[in-house]
Amino acid sequence: MSYLALVAAQLLYSASDLWKKMIFSAQGFNLATLARPAFIATLVLAMIGFLVQLYAISKLDLSRMAVTIGMMAVIFSTAAGILVLKESFNVWNGLGIVAALLAIFLVHVK
Repeated sequence: MSYLALVAAQLLYSASDLWKKMIFSAQGFNLATLARPAFIATLVLAMIGFLVQLYAISKLDLSRMAVTIGMMAVIFSTAAGILVLKESFNVWNGLGIVAALLAIFLVHVK
């Protein structure tokens, strides 16, 4: 359950970041954009991710969790870029994801 919470927290962070990028692309970066309900909703989404992450921190070994969440950020960001933002995927992206997965695996092997 704790690892699912960790994955959920990172998914919430990534969704929040993607939504912010889409808002800033459409409306620009200015004070009016920061006060819009959609932008405030992204902050709420990130806060929920933070609370879920705090739960995971209380249940998991911090040194392993930090590496895992960092690598998941790379994987989820790449996936969001490809699926939602229609960015190109090349060999270097694939190697980065493989390296991230290998790092997660090696950290968790005793």
